[in-house]
Amino acid sequence: MFGISQVMRHARRWHANHKRAAMERTILDLPIELQKDIGWQAPRDQPTQNRKHNDIHARPIL
Repeated sequence: MFGISQVMRHARRWHANHKRAAMERTILDLPIELQKDIGWQAPRDQPTQNRKHNDIHARPIL
């Protein structure tokens, strides 16, 4: 049975993932030169299907 603490933990996790994805989209919209200046990794050529979601956690968190 779910308790309020478990619901809140899932909500916080969802919120953190949402904020991380929004930040990543914002940074990826910047020119490559600015991405390099802030230390953002260059995108990989073609990510594989099973590494698609793992790639997000490999980038620096600001």
